[in-house]
Amino acid sequence: MGAWARVHERETVEIPSEEYESLKSRVRELESAVADYRRAEGVLEAARALQQSIIDGLVEPVMVIGADYRVKVMNRAAREFVSGDTGSAGSALCYQISHQRDVPCDGVEHPCPLQQVRESGQAVTVVHEHYRADGEPRFVEVIASPLWVADGAFAGIIESMRDITERKRDEEALQHYANRLRALTARLSEVTEAERQRLARELHDQVGQNLTALGINLNILRSQTQVQEASPASSRFADSLALVEQTAESIRDLMADLRPPVLDDYGLLAAVRWHGEQFARRTRISLVVVGEEPVPRLPAHVENALFRIVQEALTNVAKHAQAHHVTVQVQTDSHILRLVVADDGVGFEARRLNRVKGGEGWGLLTMTERAEAVGGRCEIESGPGQGTRVIVEVPR
Repeated sequence: MGAWARVHERETVEIPSEEYESLKSRVRELESAVADYRRAEGVLEAARALQQSIIDGLVEPVMVIGADYRVKVMNRAAREFVSGDTGSAGSALCYQISHQRDVPCDGVEHPCPLQQVRESGQAVTVVHEHYRADGEPRFVEVIASPLWVADGAFAGIIESMRDITERKRDEEALQHYANRLRALTARLSEVTEAERQRLARELHDQVGQNLTALGINLNILRSQTQVQEASPASSRFADSLALVEQTAESIRDLMADLRPPVLDDYGLLAAVRWHGEQFARRTRISLVVVGEEPVPRLPAHVENALFRIVQEALTNVAKHAQAHHVTVQVQTDSHILRLVVADDGVGFEARRLNRVKGGEGWGLLTMTERAEAVGGRCEIESGPGQGTRVIVEVPR
């Protein structure tokens, strides 16, 4: 048969045999191409299924978000988070399904990780408030990594999320209790100072006055009693008067320790100088006080706290530092008062500050609490053989 005939709508078309064979070859090529495409499509579908199966096995929610903010891939945990089930959540905008917003995230409170990664080209970590399908807000730590295509163009981000709501609530509760503890510490300091002041007043008004009256009475009795200078009675009178004077001096020193009048009358720097002179006399450690009195004066409760910190710091120097010289500096500017107590002693490892054990370290903790109670901060710098510096800063 020299030609192939086809009947179509009562018309017969004759095709040369060579063209017929060419068409048959073309058809076979197309059929082969279609088969290859279907096999490739099956391989690709299997790869997608494997990829989905792998990320579905991850406990934490994972999403692949395109540069257009559309969610390309979500694992089971992410789908459950945003839709309440494990079925497909559909291709949606990330800020719609995660934040229930109509516009992309922005600002300091809700920085957009996609924009941050696009600008920096680096992975970023942010904390966002996400919403579950039922509207419940949850604090989520988001780790976003860049996604690049073959030509190096930015294609989006891979976003993994960790629900930190309970941790955030625990942190807030801890901060709440820390604030309450700080307020209680401040109140305790106020009550302690008030009690010190009351005791000092009682010692002055009762014990001090009684001792003065007792000394006067003893002098009157000695003058009215006819005794010889070398007699036992005269010696008893002299010894009793000396004991009264020594006791009165001890009472005055105790009143000054409880509530130094110089602090109320002349301010912080004068009180520190007075206490420094007493410290140097008792311990034979050289002490220098430098600085100027703050003008205007600090509130009374702040002056009290700073003075007690100096007392505690110098007590630590006397007990532990083995120092030869101490410097107390009071520096002021328009916003901050800075108090520095520095010694040239043996020092210690600063990491010990994190451990209060066996009664040790309470003085350092007390200084920190006193500073924080008046809105300031306390830092302690030290090292073996390097001495110690106690640095306190309080707002003016």
